[in-house]
Formats: sequence, structure tokens, C-alpha cells
Amino acid sequence: MAKYVEYFHATDCFGGREQWKGILIPERVALLDKLTDLILANHIFMLGHAIDAKSYKQFAPAPKVNEFLGNKYVACFGGAIELACHSMDNSPVPRDIGEQCAFLIERNEYTPTAAQTFVAIKNDPILWYRNRIGTDTYGDKTGDAKIPLLQVADLGAFMTAKYFSDAPDGPIPWRPYYEKLKTGRRVFHIVHTPESNLKIFKGLHETLKREAETGASYWDEV
Repeated sequence: MAKYVEYFHATDCFGGREQWKGILIPERVALLDKLTDLILANHIFMLGHAIDAKSYKQFAPAPKVNEFLGNKYVACFGGAIELACHSMDNSPVPRDIGEQCAFLIERNEYTPTAAQTFVAIKNDPILWYRNRIGTDTYGDKTGDAKIPLLQVADLGAFMTAKYFSDAPDGPIPWRPYYEKLKTGRRVFHIVHTPESNLKIFKGLHETLKREAETGASYWDEV
């Protein structure tokens, strides 16, 4: 990486913004080529979970704390955790494999809600993958608490967002890099929760909320 670039940020690298401003396209392409080559040469896989953010805002307008799924970032967090746990074992039958996955998470303004969600998921007896959930470590891309792998994860988040929004290519096309990773069998799975599913989840949320308030249960009528 160029000595005048502090850390890798996919959006800025592809678009030539912020600390990447002024760095010519061939130099940025060379870096992206090298990064994706390193991913292909190692046991690293991309996974992602996305939601329809505009639709979600209709159900949960607050930017950080909502009763329904927390916020637009945390709403995807649980899905990403499940995908990571799923990637640990190729058996179609959920089972205890005696191993756990450690999660490295970028520290930001959403950290408190992410940490709460992580604990809730890890301790939910209904979830088949909860025993595969290990530790959660929050850090930065730079400084004393830096976690270098967060820079690789940033590329995965970028690719997931571009893929589901079917975003047009910019000065540096993103699609060839996605296809490169997919062809190299480095895309494990990416999931999108559309507006229709959010409506179903919202309805279920309201039903469970009413039951908790009244002490009633859906099964009382079955």
C-alpha cells in the first residue's frame, strides 16, 4: 500500500476519494489486484447480509435505537453472525462441532447496539448456531487497537452493498473483482432481506409484543 495511505477503505479506493484522492487509477487497481490475489491464495471467504434500508426506515425511523431490530446495521448483524457460523461446517444438518468462531468488529457509534445484539444471540437457546459463537472483539483500522483484518472485511461489505444495489461501475469497475472472488470460490454466501420479508418480521414482532403485554399466546387458539 502506498506510504501516504493510512488504511484501506474500499469505497474511497474505488472512487478515488478522501486519502485516495490524487492517487492514479493504475496504482489503485494494482492494490486491488494484489488484495484480491491474497484472498484467493488464503482460506478467506466473503459473506454478507443486507436489508432494504429505505424500507426498514419506514418501520424503524430512529438512526440508532429502535424497538424493531435495533437499527439498519444491527438488523444485518445477526444474519452475518449466522452465516459465519454456518461457514464453519458443510453439513446440512445443524450440529455441535465443538469449535467456535471469533468475531472481529469495527468500533464505531453503533458498537453498543452491536454488543447487545451479540450477547442476545449468543445466549438465545432457540438458535442452532449459538454454541459456535465465540468472542467479540471491537477495534479500529488504525492506532493502538487496530485490527488489520478489518480492512479485508471492508472490501466484503463494499462488494455486498454493490451487488445487492446492482450499482453501476465507477472509474474502477467493482464487478470484475466480485466475479474474480466468486470464480475463485471465495464467496460463501450473501443474503438480502427484501421489503416483503421486513413486513413479515415487523408483523411477527408486533404480535409477540402484544402477547408479552397481555400474557396471551398464539398457541392458545391452536
